[in-house]
Amino acid sequence: MGLNRMMFIKKSAGSGGDTGDNAFIMTMGRQSGQYGYSRNNGNYGEVTGDVTHNGRALTLVMLSYYGGWLDVAFLEEGVTSGSYNISLKITPMETGVTVPLAVGKTSYQGNLVGFYTYVQRVPSNISSMFTAANVGKQFRVEIIFN
Repeated sequence: MGLNRMMFIKKSAGSGGDTGDNAFIMTMGRQSGQYGYSRNNGNYGEVTGDVTHNGRALTLVMLSYYGGWLDVAFLEEGVTSGSYNISLKITPMETGVTVPLAVGKTSYQGNLVGFYTYVQRVPSNISSMFTAANVGKQFRVEIIFN
């Protein structure tokens, strides 16, 4: 499993680990004016963790902000169709302040991108995280399947 896996496994209270339940750690990267993590149309940022959903491994493809748009994409092992309704909780490790974001419907777009959607007009409390000042900083990201 490479660095591009997310962590969605349930942990007991004493199991330790940095990511916790339903979360992965993203180290903010940058390519031109894009900030976040992407292994789609560029390679920037890092993600750690092993994640499963419905017993299948998930791979984060993209969590990237550019010009008011936040792109979200992930692959689910063995799933090649359908859609999910998701939301995100993003927590800068530096501050510990969690910011929720309703993402909505993510649909399967093909074997390279997997499930993809974008959020237009991202609230400022989210967009302010995806800046040059935060490149190299870590963020805890939870994906909630609604």
